Amino acid sequence: APPVMCSTSKLGNLAPVDSGSAGGAAGVEAVSAAWVKSHSQNYYVLDVTEGTEGDTVEATLEGQAKVPCIPLGRLLRHLCREELELEGYKSSQTLVTMCKTGVRARIAAEELIKAGYKATYVTRGLLEWNAPAATKAGLVVSISGMEKDKVSLAVSACATSQKTTQTVLVVMASAVQLFRKTDDVLVDGKWKEGVNKDEYLEGCWAGEPFQQTVALWNTFRENGGVTLLCTSCVKNKGCEDNMRDGTTFMNLPDLLRMTHESKCLSFS
Repeated sequence: APPVMCSTSKLGNLAPVDSGSAGGAAGVEAVSAAWVKSHSQNYYVLDVTEGTEGDTVEATLEGQAKVPCIPLGRLLRHLCREELELEGYKSSQTLVTMCKTGVRARIAAEELIKAGYKATYVTRGLLEWNAPAATKAGLVVSISGMEKDKVSLAVSACATSQKTTQTVLVVMASAVQLFRKTDDVLVDGKWKEGVNKDEYLEGCWAGEPFQQTVALWNTFRENGGVTLLCTSCVKNKGCEDNMRDGTTFMNLPDLLRMTHESKCLSFS
C-alpha cells in the first residue's frame, strides 16, 4: 500500500504530556517556548544542556545579549555555594531553563526555586524552541473550512485564549489557503481583478462586531500564539511555497499528540 501522507512527524515519537501544569513537577510550572519568545523582556533564558547533548540554545532575545550555558551539574554547585552570577539578569525576571528535552531543565528550575529565584522551564526544551509543532498547548483550536463566521470565531477564540494560556491554531483542509501571502494579489490596499478575497485572512471576515480576522491573527501571533498548517493539506492546495510568516507545517502525529494532551475547540 502507498504511504499515507503526513503519517510521520519530523519530531519523532513524542509522548503526550499530561494536562495540568504542562508536565511540571509540584511547584514548578512549565512555560512554552513561543510565550517566552514573545514576552522575552520578562524572562532570562539559561541553557543547562550538558556538553555531551550536542545542541545548545542559539537565540537573541530582547534585553539578553546571549544565552549563558551552565550545565546542570555546574549550576547545582553554584547554587550550593551561593555564587550564581548571570550577566544582565534582573531580579524582576523569571529564569527559564532549557535543555535538549526538558528533563534537566525541570530539575534546574526546581533547584532555582528552592534557592529563592523565580524560575520555570520549557516543557520540551530545545526541541520545542526550534520546532513550534512540539508546543504543549493549553488549548488547541482547529479550523478546516473558510466560512467567514467560523473563521472569525476561531481566530477570536485564539486571540482571547492566548492572553492567559498557550494556544495553538491548527489549520486543515481548505482553510490552509487563508494563510497564503498576499504580496501578489493585494497591492496598495486593492485586490487584483479576479482574486477571491474571501480566501485570504484579509478578506475572510464575518463583519461587525468581530474585529477583522487578519488583525486578530496578528495579535494572536504577536502574543506568542502558534499557528500550525497541515502539511498534506498545503501540498494538496499547491501553495507550500506561498505561506505567510508566522505559520509552521505539522503532520498527523503532531495533531494526534496535541488532542491527547490539550483541551480542544473545533470550528469545522
